[in-house]
Amino acid sequence: MNRCLVCNEILQDNFNSIFSNNKMCYNCFNKLKRRNKKFKIKGVNGLVLYYYNDFFKDILFRYKGCYDYVLKDVFLEYNLEKLKRKYKGYTLVLAPSNKDREEKRNFNHLESIFLSLNLPIIKCFKKIKKWKQSDHKYEERSNIQNVIKIDKSMLNGVERVLIVDDVLTSGSTIKTLISLLPTNIDKKVLVLSSNCRFLKNEFD
Repeated sequence: MNRCLVCNEILQDNFNSIFSNNKMCYNCFNKLKRRNKKFKIKGVNGLVLYYYNDFFKDILFRYKGCYDYVLKDVFLEYNLEKLKRKYKGYTLVLAPSNKDREEKRNFNHLESIFLSLNLPIIKCFKKIKKWKQSDHKYEERSNIQNVIKIDKSMLNGVERVLIVDDVLTSGSTIKTLISLLPTNIDKKVLVLSSNCRFLKNEFD
């Protein structure tokens, strides 16, 4: 008997058919507000999948902060097959995570979410010192550019890159990653979510 990974309710067969892997119930599905908003950041095309509402925030905290690993399958559930077709042939490049937090979780939260796209994954970005965006004010977040470095040799032979992150707020992290990529790469950006207060189409 399948149960919703979020609320543990029994899944109804007549609703399960719209999903690829039957992970969420109807109630949770409706609370996870879909956005599917296209945007540009430093001239690169991006896509935001969900609104950053209280429900999404709670799921993300349970997943990242409480190490509820099974929730990894919730984030791409509704969009999975479309995303597989859209980004076929791309190589996933992960936004860098805090090494200490990753070791404590015993999993890389981004890698676990996006594994279901069945794309090659490269971890070429590293944080050279501890930095958590949520600990800093909006106007301070651009300082992330002094925290991240890239191993460009890991991208040898890679032509199309898909940068992924879980939450887009100021856009500072994604802009830094784009600026560090080799200029010969055809770049595209996918982020999992964005805060609702940023409704503009351009992040310059």
